[in-house]
Order: sequence, then structure tokens, then C-alpha cells
Amino acid sequence: MDSSADSRTEARVSAPQPAENAAKTEAAPPQARPPKKDKHLYQIDLIRLVTFAGVVLDHVILAITTNAEIVAQGIGLLLRYTRYCFFALTGFVLTYQYRHRELDAPTFWRRRFKLIGLPFLTWSLFYWFFNRWRHGSWGAITAAFSDLAAIAESFKSIAYDLLTGNATYHLYFLSVSMQIYLVFPFVLWLLRRTVGYHRYLLAASLTIHLWLLYHRVRPPLELFADGIPNFVWRNIGITLMPYQFFILAGCLAAFHFEAFTAFMKRWRWPLGIASVVAIVATLVYYDVLVGRGEEVFRATNVFMPHNMFAFLGIIVLLWIGGVAWQNRRTPKSIPDQLMAKASDRSFGIYLAHVTAIFAVTPMFKSSGIGIGWQVFVMYLLVCVLTVFLVEILRLSPFSLITTGRNRIDWRTQNPRKQSAVAAAAIVVGVGIQWLTGQGAGAFLAGCGLILLIGASAVLRKQRTEPYEPLESKASA
Repeated sequence: MDSSADSRTEARVSAPQPAENAAKTEAAPPQARPPKKDKHLYQIDLIRLVTFAGVVLDHVILAITTNAEIVAQGIGLLLRYTRYCFFALTGFVLTYQYRHRELDAPTFWRRRFKLIGLPFLTWSLFYWFFNRWRHGSWGAITAAFSDLAAIAESFKSIAYDLLTGNATYHLYFLSVSMQIYLVFPFVLWLLRRTVGYHRYLLAASLTIHLWLLYHRVRPPLELFADGIPNFVWRNIGITLMPYQFFILAGCLAAFHFEAFTAFMKRWRWPLGIASVVAIVATLVYYDVLVGRGEEVFRATNVFMPHNMFAFLGIIVLLWIGGVAWQNRRTPKSIPDQLMAKASDRSFGIYLAHVTAIFAVTPMFKSSGIGIGWQVFVMYLLVCVLTVFLVEILRLSPFSLITTGRNRIDWRTQNPRKQSAVAAAAIVVGVGIQWLTGQGAGAFLAGCGLILLIGASAVLRKQRTEPYEPLESKASA
């Protein structure tokens, strides 16, 4: 006899009727869905936050120290790791997101260039005008558009800044990032078709990297001595070429994420010790070079090949620390919430911090206090002012074009409280500017004005559009 037929017959006989099914379904408690696995890489949040903080400190040191401050410049040397770490993170994050799914290049480009291209355009234009106001007040701005020749020259200057990321010294990062986005679909395609040969790709990339760095800090080869090749060589620091090894290393670490994570976990102590040794050796060599008469600018140059080992070491230590944070973090705890908020604001802080540096630098250069205290106090003040500005921008209608993120939901905002803070910032800022002539006053007053504009827009929206505050929905 066919046992499968018997089984089917038994199943038909014993199967409950529809009414019984309904009763059982009604009686049975609903099954809870298994919680979604949290795939967020919290170690990246820590690395990104520390790296952005390092950029701000490096720029503060560059703003108020001279080559005579050997210790400060040595700290600045180590902080140059941030440049390479940023691009390694960019390659890592992009590859991690797309390693198991298809990438539609036009959709990818449209989304990425919107999130970074709009802030790049906004801040490039802002810094173009701001630099002229800073050096020549409103007269310099009006002079830039006083006649047709001046207008043509101004548009030529703006076009150059947009092409090179040269509106101010940190916007090259956005220019290089957009170049990475442009080639990333091809890079992902290449990685998928060269599985098994990635070590050779990385070795070739490292060879090119070391050759390029070696010649970058020396007189250009004859090929790059004149004309367009010379222009390209002089501006190669704003292309992805000097960073391609770190970008590819980040891509490969994400492409082989499980193997990379296991390797870093197994060898974290030897790698950590080797990293510390590389950092110490770099500082000792820096001291020896300066003692022999090497220019500090050259000894601390980000393109010096021997400095790269310290940069790699710092990145390795940050990864180890980031993994430790991920393993020990308590979800929804105060540190966890602060880290999430800081990660959300970090890109905006990078874009805006130079404004705060420009505003407060004259005050510290004339302060007369020791250089160590100058760096420490100025760094804290720049951080506070920048965070204040970025918080305001995240609340404002300008959030997307200034921070690369949509503004905080207008239903959760309190425009009346914002208006009070805005009024206070304007009054205090105008007072500081009038009494001391320091740029920090103008900075505060400008922040207050932006906050007042944003609060007015939110108040009008809340009055004219029907809505239920999100807090009410949550309590319901």
C-alpha cells in the first residue's frame, strides 16, 4: 500500500474544519516577530566621530601655531591620518552597503551627488563670499561685481573653486568624495570579477601609492614640468590618486568583511602593539629630521611616504577601539544616544568648523597666553560654536544643502523656544562685536539670525498645516 496516500488520507480526516481553524486562531496568542538583527556598524560611528574631531584639532593647530612649536606640529603630523581615514571609510561604507546587492549606477549617482553635491556647492559659494568679506568687508564683495570685467573674473574664480574644491582648505574632501562616487560602480564591478586576486590588486595599488608619494614631495618629473601636465601634477592632491590605496583597502575590508573582522579580532594585540611602535618611531624620526634642519612643513607633510605607517597605525587602533565600543555599548543609553547624534552631525561639523576657526583666530593670536592653552581653549570654543551652528542648520529649511541631511521633523520642533534662543544669540553676538570687534560676535549673531528664520518657517507651517505632534502619537 502507498504510505504517502495513507498519510494524505489521515491528514484529510484529522484536519480541523474552517470553524475550528478560526476558533484556534482566535484562541492562540499572536506570535511575536523575531527582532530584526541590528546590522549597523557602530564601530564606524566612533571612528568617524574621532576622525572629524581630529580634523578640527588639526586645523586649530594650523591656524594659531608656527613652525617653532615643534610639539604642536608633531601632534598635527599625527592628525594628518584623518585625510586617509576619511577615504578608507568612504570605500568601506560604500562596499559594505552594496557587496550583496545590485548597484544601479544612475540611481546611485543621483542620490549620492545630491547628498554631497548640494552641500559642496552651498559651502563653496559661502566661503567664496565669506573670504572676501573677511579680508575686505562688504566693499570687497561689491567690488567683485562692480563691472562686467569684475563679474567675469568673479565667475571664473567661482568656477575654479567648484572645480578644485579650493574655496577653502577643507572642501577638497567633498571634491575627492564625488570622484570616488563617480568610479565606485566600476570598482565594485572589478572586485566582483577579480575574486581570488584581490591581494594582487592591493599590492599594485600600494606600489602606485608609494611611487606617487615619493615624487609628490620632490621636484616634478620632466613629464610634469610644464603646461597641462604641470597643472594636473600641482593639483593632484585634490584628485583620488594619492588616496587610491586607502580607498581600495577600505573597499576590500568591507568586501571580505567577515574574514577581515575575524583577522582583526585574532591579531588585535600584535597589530595594536605594532601600530603604537609605528607611531612612536614616526615621532622620533620627525624630531630627528627637524633637529637636522629639515623644514617642519616638509617633515609633517601628509604626503611623506614614511609618515604613512603612523597613519595606518592610528587607523588600526581606531578600528580596534571601535569594535570594543560596539561590543560594550548599551543600546539607548546616554553614551549610545550621544554617539548616534554626534554621528548624525559630524558631516555638518566638518563643513562648518572652518567658519568658527576664522571667527575666533584673531582673538587667540593676540591673547598672549601659552600656546598649549591657546590650542586647548580655542579647540573647545570652535567645537561649541560649530555644534551650535550645525544644530541650527539641522532645524532649518537649509539643512539638506548645508549638512547633507533632511531637516529635523518640523512637528517635533518648538519654534517659540527657538525664537527666544535666536534673540539671545543675536543680542549677545551684537554686544560682543560692538564691544570687542571680535568675529565671534558676528558668528553668534549670524547663528541667531539663521535660527530665527528657521523658527519663523516652522511656526508658520505649524499654524497653517494640520498636524498631530509626534509626541502625541507616541503617547497614544
